Amino acid sequence: MASVQIPQIRFDDVRGKHVLVALSGGADSVALLHLLDRNRTAYDLHLTAAHLHHGIRGCDADDDAALCRNLCAGLGIRLIEGRVDVPQLARERGQGLEEAARDARYAFLRQARTDCGADVIALAHHLDDQAETVLMHLLRGAGPEGICGMRRMQGELYRPLLEVRKSALMQFLEDAGIPWREDATNAAADNPRNALRLNVLPEIEKSYPSAAEAIARYARIAQAESDYVSRRCDAFFQAHVHRFPCGWRIDAGAAEEVLLRRTIRRICGCGLPARKLDEIMDLCARPHGRLALGGGILAEQTGGALYLLTRAVPVPEPVPLPLPGEAELRGIGRIRVELGEFPIELGADVEVLDAQALGGAVLRTRRSGDRIHPLGAPGDRLLSDHLIDRKVDRPLRDVLPLIAIGSRVLWVAGQGIAEDARITQTTRARARIRFFPTTDEQAEVYR
Repeated sequence: MASVQIPQIRFDDVRGKHVLVALSGGADSVALLHLLDRNRTAYDLHLTAAHLHHGIRGCDADDDAALCRNLCAGLGIRLIEGRVDVPQLARERGQGLEEAARDARYAFLRQARTDCGADVIALAHHLDDQAETVLMHLLRGAGPEGICGMRRMQGELYRPLLEVRKSALMQFLEDAGIPWREDATNAAADNPRNALRLNVLPEIEKSYPSAAEAIARYARIAQAESDYVSRRCDAFFQAHVHRFPCGWRIDAGAAEEVLLRRTIRRICGCGLPARKLDEIMDLCARPHGRLALGGGILAEQTGGALYLLTRAVPVPEPVPLPLPGEAELRGIGRIRVELGEFPIELGADVEVLDAQALGGAVLRTRRSGDRIHPLGAPGDRLLSDHLIDRKVDRPLRDVLPLIAIGSRVLWVAGQGIAEDARITQTTRARARIRFFPTTDEQAEVYR
């Protein structure tokens, strides 16, 4: 009997782990299960397989399940089976059949992994799949993250065959006399992936015989470069992106375009259309402007920063100011009031005021008609005008905590106190006000 040529694949990244193998009964997954089984002892692997009956192909699907049972029984590997009515699921969710099947399959595999206690889910995606994926993303206009294609290890998903051609897997099965099932739907060019597989890549490879390998190599290079950008983006995010009660504040002027684009995608999610991302970048080049992004998200450029507003401005109920004590303004932060002989302090989150001036005051956010007599100013004015003059960005004005009696504002976080509450020679008691934003990121915004 001729020796069987097994593709040279290493499994060091799952050594000693429990691997759940996604088993469809097709050539790719059958080859993967056999390769893992043959390396079980060398890599100290614990194997379980999982098969989902999609309820689509009738008797053919029943035969797929039977082959999986027989295969696992012969190898002494436990098989977890599931069944779902994908056509019904697609109707209920308003999805296409392929999308519904994929969602159901991944949900089943993740549940099976939890149930059996596996460390990873092994998927049989190979080099040809990778080439198709990269081309699909490229043709859709994906950015660098999409061009990276599939990764060998991505969360709990493990793809050890990404360097192996499908032809090598087929040859391995044929040489070893291992049976598998063919899915007839793969032979119909009725979806983008099948069209690339059946029509496009074969034509490309007539002129470029190693095109699939070249595309997969490009994906590996793109992954390394994307990881580098991600690390830089992490550092930028830490230093220049801040959460506040109704969205995010980004110091857009501190970022190169590639970092800014990735930061915006990180906040808005992959569903943000490419044209909207381009419009946001155009917005950043202007001193002021607003842009509706859909999904309830609004982008606003203020000159000082780019804001991504993800929800309505919170309007918490006013809270009586304790003298002394603590009070919380829901979603914004809490305040602590201490009475004593404190030295005058100035800062974004601490001030010392005349305690007598605070009798009957409340903690709240601003309202229409609020007025303030800024410390050292000749007279009072509308709070809105005061905040504009102090260059407080518009999205922040409605979430600044303040202390007021009626419409008279005595203190605004980070924006100083009013003449009405300043310390004078006749002050008999002093109140030290400390503000603690809900999150550390908010603290940076208020400063």
